Amino acid sequence: MQRPVVLHVVREWLRPSETFVADTIRSTTATRAAIAYRQRLEHPAAAEAEAISRARQLRAPSESRAARLELAAFASVARASVIHAHFGQPASLSQRVARRLGLPFAVSLHGYDVLVEGRENGAMLDAIRRAALVVVPSTFLADAAAKLDVADEVIRVIPSGLDLAALPFAERVAPTPGAAVRVTFAGRFVAKKGVLDAAEAMAIVASQGCAVRGRFVGFGELEDALRRRLRELVAASNGCFTAEILDGRPAGAVRSALAETDVLLTASRIAENGDAETLGLVNLEAQAMGVPVVAAASGGVPEAVSEQAGVLVTTGEHPASALAAGLLSVVARPQCWAEMGRAGRRHVASRFELSARTADLEEQWLSLARTGRAANSRGRAAPDERVSVVMVTRDRRELVARALDALAVQTRPADEVLVVDNGSSDGTAQLLAERVKQQHPAGLKLVPAPASLSVAEARNAAVAASCGEVIAFTDDDCRPRPQWVETLLAGFAGGVGLVQGRTVADPSQELRPLSRTQWTPAEFGLYETCNIAYRRAALDAGGPPAPEGPFDLGFADQISGLLGRWFGRYPFGEDTELGWRVKRAGAGSRFAVHAVVEHHVFPPDPRLAIRRGILAAGFPLVIERVPELRDIFLWNRYLLGSQRLRVWGAIGGLGLVAVTGKLEPGVLALPYAWRLVQPHRRGRKPRLRAAPVVVAKDLVETASLVYGSLRARRLVL
Repeated sequence: MQRPVVLHVVREWLRPSETFVADTIRSTTATRAAIAYRQRLEHPAAAEAEAISRARQLRAPSESRAARLELAAFASVARASVIHAHFGQPASLSQRVARRLGLPFAVSLHGYDVLVEGRENGAMLDAIRRAALVVVPSTFLADAAAKLDVADEVIRVIPSGLDLAALPFAERVAPTPGAAVRVTFAGRFVAKKGVLDAAEAMAIVASQGCAVRGRFVGFGELEDALRRRLRELVAASNGCFTAEILDGRPAGAVRSALAETDVLLTASRIAENGDAETLGLVNLEAQAMGVPVVAAASGGVPEAVSEQAGVLVTTGEHPASALAAGLLSVVARPQCWAEMGRAGRRHVASRFELSARTADLEEQWLSLARTGRAANSRGRAAPDERVSVVMVTRDRRELVARALDALAVQTRPADEVLVVDNGSSDGTAQLLAERVKQQHPAGLKLVPAPASLSVAEARNAAVAASCGEVIAFTDDDCRPRPQWVETLLAGFAGGVGLVQGRTVADPSQELRPLSRTQWTPAEFGLYETCNIAYRRAALDAGGPPAPEGPFDLGFADQISGLLGRWFGRYPFGEDTELGWRVKRAGAGSRFAVHAVVEHHVFPPDPRLAIRRGILAAGFPLVIERVPELRDIFLWNRYLLGSQRLRVWGAIGGLGLVAVTGKLEPGVLALPYAWRLVQPHRRGRKPRLRAAPVVVAKDLVETASLVYGSLRARRLVL
């Protein structure tokens, strides 16, 4: 299925305070990105986003005819379906090019472009009013856009998202007796950020007998004034107040400072020109890392800070004094810091997780590409529902122990973990019994089941014994990363009923020819149980097959009957069939790119590789039950992957050689032969040694597909 291309137009790519632009681009899965920019600033996030995009620098003057031609040419080459201006400044150019090409136009507004320039730049404002979609990060900015006569029906409030995997959580503890409380200000040194108010507030708290170590991380026009004022305040503090200034522009500078912070102080105010804070990403980053926050309730900041995670201050006429009172109320209660940090992490995970917010944006872009209009849905916070994790294991003692260890260190622990031991004889049962006693992970339960159950029956038994509103599935050969549960849960915002996560090969293990593992980089329509979660209501709506459970045992038996007794225990296709049954019942789906599990890499096993080729016989049956996969998953509707064209070419070419006695048709086998001898990352020899097994597997797989196609009367090659 061809993904539409969204052309992102930016003026500067990429300013240090705007890494969220690159984060959004690199986390897209349903669309592809192209980037047009005027100036590029060196930043790792920019390079990472460009690695999955097509990028071009615009050279012509911004509002010239040459600039329009240059951008139009790039949009045509990139096959753009939507033109999207990041910030209002490139909106006029972008809108005119979109109109010329007949493409829908969208714009994301972030503050200054609306609050200041929107009142002065008529061309920019006119372009914004003509947009089919206007994205803002807060209702505060949505109201400001509406006051400029931007139509309410095109405005969507979608906050900027954060990559929780890049924001390690740690509970804050009280400093040792006599040690200073570490208070950080992070942001540009400009009037809007209130940096001088923050300095005054820290000094006031220090004067109350609480030692404060202040840290100011940022850059800007008020840096010299800040240095002078800090020298005065430190000198007058009798040693109770110390302060340092750090450059906030290097990549990771702010997050490194937050890792060594007890409390974050943000002092945003409305500047003289009307500029104001529209959300405050540093407030979100601090909460995600477990840092209590004291923030001025200015602009859109109240939408970003949870009242359980910090203190919002109404500054009034004396901002420094008001901020000092709020800061002192938090500093004086170090016993509450840990709970405040946990509340902050939950708040960010439920409302601001990157893949969930990117999915909200992509929903809008996909709607524009299809209909030229914005989607009706709005981004909503995911409720903090109970989560049950389900896993089935058999004779994998070491692997299941590794999976349980990973579930024990989740940043948002599951409410229960249900494991079905499906007849193990290698000590797995004893391991699970011991883990249940230790409650490692917390909420671990062993679901009793006879050894004769199929995998589908075992999963149904675990679902029946679970109590969560959300059921998350993983496998015993997978190791979920620490943010897995909270990131899956965040994906349920907006009424979604099915959230699939990303599966990668375990990076600590070596991949060799014929190694067995699994990758799921995007939502392809194969909803594997190694990394997926459902709302219980969505599972119920997708049934029956009650009372058996969500997995259709009739379909599992059909697959087992086709594949034979040895494969009867091997799960194949019932997870995909369940996902599509749930979707047909009306549940929306979402791919959470940061809900990652690392799949074990099994060593090369020639016999297993050939036997797994037999599994291909089940694909035509899956296509029979899930006809949607023919257009979505199969290459050109009939081939099980583009590599199958090489296989059929080799079979046809060599067959013609045998029938005709002429060598010329053998040229059809060259693409397949070239694939066999291409060097592996360890060199050409491992690939050549594996070639006979690869050939045998491909022949078995081909015969299996033909057999399965005849049985299911659905052609898959």
